[in-house]
Amino acid sequence: MRYGATTKLSPERALEKAKEYFGKMEIAVEEESLQHLLFKSDSGYVQVTVTQEQGTELDIETNGFDPQVKQFLQRIG
Repeated sequence: MRYGATTKLSPERALEKAKEYFGKMEIAVEEESLQHLLFKSDSGYVQVTVTQEQGTELDIETNGFDPQVKQFLQRIG
């Protein structure tokens, strides 16, 4: 499933928040760059990509972690 949101956080801070939030779960960071994070586990994955146009835009793709992604987006929105 894919989710999108806009936040007032900087792209760097949005990725830090994603790393903090998803890092508390049993999902390991598989890939990391200035624009994206990829978390993977045996249960699925979460990929967070940020761009900056008018505010910081997040594109999150997941398989297996939909409730957690929705909660994360509510927290940073």
